[in-house]
Amino acid sequence: MDRRSFLNRSGIAIGATLVLPSLASQKSQHLTLDTWAGIRSQFRFAPDKIPMSQMLLASHPKWVNDAIEKHRNSFDENPVEYWEENWIKLEKRARESAAAYLKVDPEEIMLTDSTTMGLGLLYTGLRLNEGDEILTTTHDHYSTEKSLEYAALKNKASIRRIPLYTDPANASAGEMVDRMAKEIKANTRIIAVTWVHSCTGMKLPIRQLADAIKKVNEKRTEAARIYFCVDGVHGFGIENVTMEDLGCDFFAAGTHKWIFGPRGTGILWGKKDAWNMVVPTVPAFSEISYYMWLGAIPEAKINFSDLHSPGGFHSFEHRWALNEAFDFHLRIGKDKIEQRTHYLNTLLKEGLTEMKHVKLHTPVSTKLSAAINCFEVDGLKPEEVVKKLRAKNIIANTSPYKISYTRLTPCMINSEEEVKACIDAVAGLRS
Repeated sequence: MDRRSFLNRSGIAIGATLVLPSLASQKSQHLTLDTWAGIRSQFRFAPDKIPMSQMLLASHPKWVNDAIEKHRNSFDENPVEYWEENWIKLEKRARESAAAYLKVDPEEIMLTDSTTMGLGLLYTGLRLNEGDEILTTTHDHYSTEKSLEYAALKNKASIRRIPLYTDPANASAGEMVDRMAKEIKANTRIIAVTWVHSCTGMKLPIRQLADAIKKVNEKRTEAARIYFCVDGVHGFGIENVTMEDLGCDFFAAGTHKWIFGPRGTGILWGKKDAWNMVVPTVPAFSEISYYMWLGAIPEAKINFSDLHSPGGFHSFEHRWALNEAFDFHLRIGKDKIEQRTHYLNTLLKEGLTEMKHVKLHTPVSTKLSAAINCFEVDGLKPEEVVKKLRAKNIIANTSPYKISYTRLTPCMINSEEEVKACIDAVAGLRS
């Protein structure tokens, strides 16, 4: 494999995988972030395993684990007073950390337990009328499909699913945008997509889709406005973008995958001028909403975060450690994480495309892919490939769709040597 050639084609800098510029000024006693090996040392992976499925459920870095343990111990020692003294300020801090990462207002951030919870609360809370249409794709996950079905059932709206591409490995951004734009009808009120498809690894051109929708909205009244909703979990923590860059109205993501955040945490972002499109489903326990109910403060308009973040008691030791996960990413640098992740995944994809017995379904271009790589091995079912790889201590997984593929998903804490070990293992697979 000509490493320099494929790196030049993909636009990734030579050497991006090896060493970060010095971050000594940003170190804490708990962190060593000067090198990728130092970053990797923050994770307690089994030393005999190669983790290639962090996209399902990620390990926590030491900094996050330390924060979880601190909160857990405090709850065990004195749960009532610890919650009473901290719930307002630490819930606020969690929202602020997510907002800083996305460069948005904390009032636009709703805290959830997962991507699925965010999608469910968003879609089933939409203010739709009978006859309104939800336009979505045939590539979306179970969580999106079922949430949209429940939304349509509640409001007597309709759902239409369209393919954005036939062959993901050879699709183009222009083709996908054109397909979506041509399918918008007069009664289309919601367009629901997934940023990175876990079925194929395709990364949609969200900004270009948003611009196409904006053009349609410019000719519509506010009452007929189309709202653009995105399941963003498999780009969140990889791509160096903000919500302004993407241009959507709503964005849901779990933070226990590529963000390496506490398990059972997530966010839903809502653009301020889109808030009125959603009705809350679960009562919030925010200070302002609760005090209004008590009559302690006058009734007033409540922001998205305070109105929609589901109330009740959560696994607060995890939620309140979310700040450390976002800070971990920002200290390393979103740009460096993006470059590193793209480098490792391009290395893997270029290796797989060299094999005659392997069909890669994910685009090689980093413009149309992130870190999910879906492929088939001649004569072997996906689960058989996973079993053979796990026998070599490579933790692969399969895509849970009607048409399933094997997936390998390197992230920024994997090494170049681990990716090459995956390439060698796949090269040796035979039915």
